[in-house]
Amino acid sequence: MIVELCRQEGIKLLTQKYPYLLLGIVLAVEAAYMMATGLTPAKTSLHVVTAPQLFAEGVGWGLRFGVYMLLVLGAMGFSQEFALGTVKTVLILPIRRHQWVAAKLVALIVLAWGMLLASVVLGIALAAVIVGWGDVARSGVLLYSLGQVWSHLLTATGLTALFLLPVCAFALLASVYFNSSGAAVGVTLVLGIVVESAAEMLDQGRWVFFHHLHVPFGQIVKLGKGLPFRWEDSLTWGLAVGAVTFAVFAGWLTVRLQRMDITE
Repeated sequence: MIVELCRQEGIKLLTQKYPYLLLGIVLAVEAAYMMATGLTPAKTSLHVVTAPQLFAEGVGWGLRFGVYMLLVLGAMGFSQEFALGTVKTVLILPIRRHQWVAAKLVALIVLAWGMLLASVVLGIALAAVIVGWGDVARSGVLLYSLGQVWSHLLTATGLTALFLLPVCAFALLASVYFNSSGAAVGVTLVLGIVVESAAEMLDQGRWVFFHHLHVPFGQIVKLGKGLPFRWEDSLTWGLAVGAVTFAVFAGWLTVRLQRMDITE
């Protein structure tokens, strides 16, 4: 039953026009940044952009818009069901409310990973065309082989995929507090922007899941510039923050839906 429920929730997402429109915007922003940066002549040899740097910066820009795409789609998850009255189907189907929560989370997470994969594939292709992939070297000195570059790139992608989990749970949590999808989307976007901005202004980003989302590809930028590179201890902390935040949001979402009277 849960597998079929996940499939149905995935179909609901994919039959809407919003995911494709928002994904198009994300990829367009990424492509525009990479072409503008990669095709601009370097002032000196120190300013030459390498493929890993161009790739990571481009994906980073796409990811910033991709997060808001997920907030919009997630905020519509339950609020749209409330607005259309389809939420009452949970009363007549042989499913439990926690299964419904799990299905919507799985569907949104798969969509998030699909967005990330599309962004990464586009970034790899554009970096290959604009700059060309190869070893990272400065002044004739080999710093990172192409094999090392690809290994770190895959690591960054995997970590980013994990950091997307609390974003999805946060968006769905907000959606159960509104009967209007428009209100849910607006409040969720504002909350996301305010939380991220406040954390950065107060230098408390390490406590906020939004902050850690951009760390992995930020490390790839360092690699591309030939700077000393290692997976910082902050990534371990970020994974802990992400895991706790995801568990709290998912649990909160489940309890909230369990206690709601959806017969009205």
